[in-house]
Amino acid sequence: GSGRTLGEMIAVILGVTALNSGPTISKPMVHGLAGNRVLVLNQGIRQEDQQWGGEHAPNLDPFSSDRITVVKGAASVQYGSDAIGGVVITEPVELPREGPLGGDVRGLGTLNGRGFGGNALLQGGVKGVSGLGWRVQGSGRSMGDSRAARYNLSNTGMHEAGASASMGYRDHRWSASVFASWYTRELGILRAAHIGNLTDLQNAIDSGEPWYIGDRTREIDAPRQAVAHLLAKAEAGYAVTERGRVVLTYGYQADDRQEYDIRRGGRSTTPALDLHLVTHTGDAVYKHWIGKRVHGKAGFSGVYQENINVPGTGIRPLIPNYRKQSGGAYVIEHFTVAEKLEIEAGARIEWTHLLVVKYDMNDVLIRPEHDFLNHAFSAGANWSVADSARARFNLSSAFRPPHVSELYSEGLHHGAAAIEIGDPTLGSERAYKAVLDLESALLHGRARALITAHAARINGFIYLRPDGYELTVRGAFPVLNYVATDAFITGLDAAFDLRIAGPLTWRLRASTVRGRDLVHDEWLFQMPSDRLENTIALAPRSKGDWKDMEIAVTSNLVLEQQRIPAGVDFTSPPPTYHLLGLSASATRALRKGELRFGLRGSNLLNAAYRDYLDRFRYYADARGIDIALWITYRFGGNN
Repeated sequence: GSGRTLGEMIAVILGVTALNSGPTISKPMVHGLAGNRVLVLNQGIRQEDQQWGGEHAPNLDPFSSDRITVVKGAASVQYGSDAIGGVVITEPVELPREGPLGGDVRGLGTLNGRGFGGNALLQGGVKGVSGLGWRVQGSGRSMGDSRAARYNLSNTGMHEAGASASMGYRDHRWSASVFASWYTRELGILRAAHIGNLTDLQNAIDSGEPWYIGDRTREIDAPRQAVAHLLAKAEAGYAVTERGRVVLTYGYQADDRQEYDIRRGGRSTTPALDLHLVTHTGDAVYKHWIGKRVHGKAGFSGVYQENINVPGTGIRPLIPNYRKQSGGAYVIEHFTVAEKLEIEAGARIEWTHLLVVKYDMNDVLIRPEHDFLNHAFSAGANWSVADSARARFNLSSAFRPPHVSELYSEGLHHGAAAIEIGDPTLGSERAYKAVLDLESALLHGRARALITAHAARINGFIYLRPDGYELTVRGAFPVLNYVATDAFITGLDAAFDLRIAGPLTWRLRASTVRGRDLVHDEWLFQMPSDRLENTIALAPRSKGDWKDMEIAVTSNLVLEQQRIPAGVDFTSPPPTYHLLGLSASATRALRKGELRFGLRGSNLLNAAYRDYLDRFRYYADARGIDIALWITYRFGGNN
């Protein structure tokens, strides 16, 4: 309800952090892996929106999903490539099958950036047709420049809008649904991240203050990004037997991205990067039961994708035109071995073909082709040790063919304010990962503890490695090369909840990740820092018309990242920082609906800090104090 970005919303999940590029761009990072290694499923469809860019936030409406779940650990058996790190699944609640008109209306405002936004949703059944339901939704949000603790972050405004519609039918045998959504966003790139010469670049990094600080404004100037994303989905299911079901899904996506640079001669209104990406996806899944002890699913999936550089930029494309086709088949089975022990095993095979069309450095048209054949497996056990304790273990392999950006990037990526260079000889990443979860109730049910240990070896691990600076006609920028190494990443997540007394609860969350470059025998670049979160929450009993009341104070401690490769980064990591947060919410019945109020405060002490995973930390501090207020009215069938 508070209108946060996808990255911000899931960063509260244990083991998940956010990879930021300034105050408005956020990507999810799971157990130290992000970008092309974390798959986002939007309405069950692979989100395809140029996610290779470190500063390309997922193009989906934060208001369009009521539930967000994160699958931590390699999920490549079911979902294929890009799921080495995990899967972020966004989905709305099920469509109504009958009943009256219902819906909700939300409004929100934020102090930092003077932001405001809203969302409206209507849904209902169709009279006389049991099992048929529909939903329409629309939203918008606007922010001006964000502010750090001591100064304005110039050109960091953002405007976005989204709309979606869906209809579905279900009875005991058949199901069918259609869904369509449209989303558009325009956002500014921190003006201070674009610098004219090498001396100024080094001064900006050394001084600790942005070289450019303008007056606060809602206007967005170059450098800026404009994106639009269309998603259409059709799905049909049929119950072949009492417990066996076939589901067919087709998805179509069209993604447009323009990035505008500061250009001489009044050409800043001409995009420096203009990409049009079209993706078709198809999935067929058979969910089955074989006796009382065996159930699972088997499926086929296919992707056809074309990327086109729209002519007219006047600049050599950063990534080339390409056509990608892939097809995969998988099977996953669950075996109930004993009353308290369940085993799962699965395997997948997938083929990918990539055709690239580009001009080489001599302006000769070339058409390189790449073929990748990959496989994945997983095996796991879920053991209910006792009524109050559970252990889960999973061992898996995963894969990821290199993205065309990693193979053929060539030039200035203005949104990242960096020159990025690909390597066409790169091969597929191959990961082997083990995850152990231990969960237990303690102190006669008053406390709960969870520990997750994970370890992954990734051969051919591809990342952007800094390689000095370069002065171009468009300014001075860091140079980053796509390189491959063998990586070993381990980590530990811990959670502890204690009901102190009555309505008072203490929640503790801690995460640590360690990454090693095995080829160079050094720490891995851009791994998340150790972090510790403490929350005291008070949930008073309902009083009169008021219910679901909660107020919570949260302390976030993020330690300085000291495990870094020597001599690689442009500057030393930022120091340890501490953030104080507050949240409060309550619900009140109103006529035939209910009114829900929420308040969220972040960085309440207005700390001046920089995060190691923020790509713009070289140029400016992160956001200062922010207070968001939201209100939702729910009525009818949605209440």
